[in-house]
Amino acid sequence: AFACAKKQIKGTIFMPVPTPEQKVKQVKMFGKEFVDVRLVGDTFDDSFEQAMAFCDKQNAAFIPPFDDPKIIEGQGTVGKEILEA
Repeated sequence: AFACAKKQIKGTIFMPVPTPEQKVKQVKMFGKEFVDVRLVGDTFDDSFEQAMAFCDKQNAAFIPPFDDPKIIEGQGTVGKEILEA
């Protein structure tokens, strides 16, 4: 969400319906008007399936939330940058 707002590009974020309201509010706050949050399904897997179907239909890119090697690598360098600051 933050990256969408920072780069001023539109993004759609899928989250399960039971996602805590505070988390949804934070995502909307960081994404500003650039992010559309969609609460779908009861589980992560349900919302993941909806996100993949959306990407296929819209020919949109999918950015994994946490379990992709490039995402993990990026999170690791953020930690290093914080320690070096």
